[in-house]
Amino acid sequence: MSNCKISVIVPVFNEAKVLSRCMDSLLKQTFQDIEIICINDGSSDNSLAILQNYADQDSRFKIISQENLGLSVSRNKGIDIARGEYIFFLDSDDYLHPQALEIFYQTAIHSQAPVVVSKSYCKLGKDVVSNALMNTNNIHYKICKSPLSILYRHRLISAVAWNKLYQREALKNFRFIEGIYFEDWPFTACFFSSIKNFALINEKLYMYNTSSPSITRSKFTIRKIHDYIVGIRYVYNYFMRLNKIKEWEIVRKNRINTSLKMMLSKISKSTENMDELESYFKQEYIKLANEHIVFFGDLSLKSKFRLIRLFWHQRHQ
Repeated sequence: MSNCKISVIVPVFNEAKVLSRCMDSLLKQTFQDIEIICINDGSSDNSLAILQNYADQDSRFKIISQENLGLSVSRNKGIDIARGEYIFFLDSDDYLHPQALEIFYQTAIHSQAPVVVSKSYCKLGKDVVSNALMNTNNIHYKICKSPLSILYRHRLISAVAWNKLYQREALKNFRFIEGIYFEDWPFTACFFSSIKNFALINEKLYMYNTSSPSITRSKFTIRKIHDYIVGIRYVYNYFMRLNKIKEWEIVRKNRINTSLKMMLSKISKSTENMDELESYFKQEYIKLANEHIVFFGDLSLKSKFRLIRLFWHQRHQ
């Protein structure tokens, strides 16, 4: 039986410079019936010592240490041991408004939705984020049906795992793909296909740190192409196994094509190993096309030209 309302899962890897800000934001939450599961993912800096200091102060902080196995393994481990009725993912370089969990939980109880999403988050950097308390009686939400359409066609919310409060029961059959980058979108695509609605609130509750190094902004590599393809094939197999043909079409036409467009753009702008990137992408795209997972006709005109140029270049080398 659950013995707290919310389990907050915080993977930590070498974030000593900003970790206290994240932990302090949890200490200051107006909603206190929580457990904070900190997964120390093989940090080599002072992160573990910082976590231990918080655990010594407050028994709600629980530290699990492991070798460096990655974000997906950390989150999955957190899900497995979580005892809360609800689960919330918080990245260790981000932080929360003091009333974030209170508002998320209040909305979850009133709406009875399987997941509550905060529509807006505040990008950091040089911005100063207000921690001023809100009147929770003025917090409004709306129930959104057709979750996949909202996620991918209308793009009113982001396909990230954080910034969302999940019913633990609704998550029981879902885990992150381990060992890859870009693990969020396959997880959210599959999860949002399993629910009939979600609650959407507009307040800025989750503070996303854009100043930290990002996988998406770093150099494009064969590993990244590989991991995108793994995600695409995983989602395709999931939808086909459950005969979710209409749902797959939404994902294919709106999310998969966005990924292909992004990869083609990254390859065209690469200054290193372009030939290797082009060759690897070509062979993987052909595999996906032969399996009828992707279709050339779905691509935008610009992406079609890029793909044609890529194939022509490879053929004439």
